[in-house]
Amino acid sequence: MFNKVPTVLRSKEIIDKCFSRAARITAPEGINRTQGAKTQCIDKVSTVESIAVAYLKKLVRKFPSTDHLHPFYLDLLDMSFDIDAYKMSLGKLQWSHEKLVELATKSIKSLKRKQKIRDMNTVVREYYGRFASVIEDLSSDLEMLSRCRDQMKRIPEIDVNLPTFLIAGMPNVGKSSLVASLSTARPRVASFPFTTKNISIGYLQIGHEKVQVIDTPGVLDRPMTDRNEMEKKAISALNKIDGKILFLFDYSDTSGYTTESQEALYREVVEASGKDIIRIQTKIDMSQGAREDIAISSVTGEGLGDLKERLAGLLEVKTS
Repeated sequence: MFNKVPTVLRSKEIIDKCFSRAARITAPEGINRTQGAKTQCIDKVSTVESIAVAYLKKLVRKFPSTDHLHPFYLDLLDMSFDIDAYKMSLGKLQWSHEKLVELATKSIKSLKRKQKIRDMNTVVREYYGRFASVIEDLSSDLEMLSRCRDQMKRIPEIDVNLPTFLIAGMPNVGKSSLVASLSTARPRVASFPFTTKNISIGYLQIGHEKVQVIDTPGVLDRPMTDRNEMEKKAISALNKIDGKILFLFDYSDTSGYTTESQEALYREVVEASGKDIIRIQTKIDMSQGAREDIAISSVTGEGLGDLKERLAGLLEVKTS
């Protein structure tokens, strides 16, 4: 989604690009000097206008409209930068490219009426000055959009239209191993705002349905009292995804977390998410028997078939 957002040029770069292209325009041969100069001047104005307008239109088109974003992405963007300032900057670009068309149209009409080369050159210089003024007035908006683009590049591309299972549980209980075990290919690694760790996104095929499984380290892996406001907002954003949560319990004593602490986190996730949650016991190969209805080992593969059948059943319930 955000990988198509183009690089944002600075005002000076836009002006230099337009004037440089116009400087290469020469008068056509085979006509009188005055008519040739007029044609050259009109072409210069048209070239400057068309290059700038095309670029500004592309920015407005390629930067996502907040009116059409999924709530999950809208929440993440709202945590990354000032949404209102972002919308105002895009609106300023829209107004500016319309203003440039208006200025060019007036200048070309004026050029067509001029009979002296000196007067034609005056019209072009005046247009260049007004053009540069409009572009320079966009400096802060272009800088703002450039910063927004940098933040957008950090947001993971999660397909909000796919059936989704979010993995939760304390650190070291086997979340990333489960994503790798379920995935039909190597899980995709992406960044997630407000955590130094990367999320892992895996995909599997259940019947005719493509499903994504997401591990979000640093988000659904510790008590709410240990979180800052941004992390709490990140959890709120995840809740906007239509999916279910797989909460992993490790009873092997290898994760370093007690059963009581894992149960406490489970209760917090239930309260904070409002989603259906499936309890799963991991590391069954290292545990003293099964304590949950679903018990798996990502190492030996034990229980993974039963888990996939359970996930398939949940998908059938949703689509029926």
